[in-house]
Amino acid sequence: MLNLRIVRGPLPPEENEAILLDYNRLTKAVIPMDEFVHWVQKGPPGPAWHAILETDEKRIVGHTSLIPLRTTCGRGELTPAKSEYSFVHEDFRSMPVRGFESVKRAKFLILVDQLFQHGKKLGWDPIFVSTREANYPLSRRVGCKAAEFPLWECMLIHKPVGAARHTPNLDGKQRAALLVAGVSQRVSWPILSWGLAGSNGVHAEALYAEMNATNSGKLAFFEDQESLRWRYLEGQYVRFGFESSPEEYVIAKRGGEEKYVRVCQWQLSSPGLVDSALRALVRCARDDKAIGVRWAVYDHEAMAPALVGRMRKLGFLCARRNRTLMINTGQAAFYEASAWQVNDSLVSFDP
Repeated sequence: MLNLRIVRGPLPPEENEAILLDYNRLTKAVIPMDEFVHWVQKGPPGPAWHAILETDEKRIVGHTSLIPLRTTCGRGELTPAKSEYSFVHEDFRSMPVRGFESVKRAKFLILVDQLFQHGKKLGWDPIFVSTREANYPLSRRVGCKAAEFPLWECMLIHKPVGAARHTPNLDGKQRAALLVAGVSQRVSWPILSWGLAGSNGVHAEALYAEMNATNSGKLAFFEDQESLRWRYLEGQYVRFGFESSPEEYVIAKRGGEEKYVRVCQWQLSSPGLVDSALRALVRCARDDKAIGVRWAVYDHEAMAPALVGRMRKLGFLCARRNRTLMINTGQAAFYEASAWQVNDSLVSFDP
């Protein structure tokens, strides 16, 4: 018989270790312990809540968490929460859960549903998860609905072979096409970029420098200094600012041999800054020996057409796609993409 308990962190170190060990094994993730603890314990609104399945001998065999987030939004006080680190050990999926013996649903669904119900009692809303398409039916069974966020995925490739091997979520034909595109970009970028506009004083600046909130009335995230400090781990990200426009910025994840420099969050209101930002990102990718530069430009951004158009002229590969969030909320408006200020900072804590 399994027992289910719901508890707010921080969890004891041995429980964190047991959770992360099985989560990494089952999902093939490589999340370090210090980062896991950071995400679930140190968020600005406080630590995460956890739902834990364990045996009578206190062995943890299932887990899910809700991480509260701070938002700037014109709808009053809200605490959105992101569902993360969910699993049930394969050897215990048929074992009954004490108190739920007559419930005819998967143990994973019992676990997640109980935590979602707890979060809603706390007033946390909306609750959302970014997950693989194969998991959408499971998310729907705990009250989630899909919200689609259309975007342009724009890439400039420095290492065509690396791009074909390590870009996620592609089939064989897409990887072959990416290899061909990457070879073409390596040849064309030096020529196309020759006429880039002036630098506008673009420079690396402190990750946690104060920024102006968007005040768009939408759900927006990571715009206050405490949230910035939590979201962007020192040494893993770079932030570029502009002397000619101090309120504008671009924050990107640093790249590596198997990774892109990936834009996570940005605020640009002038087409004149686009060239400067692209120059800085390309230089960063070269310094990092990265695969290239990757920038997801969501349709809700006023600058999206100008930014995508400029990247296309400079030889970036720009492909149409949708980002899906599975959302559980008591407010129907939050099922609409227009209610969110989404960027890649929200999709994964390891972009």
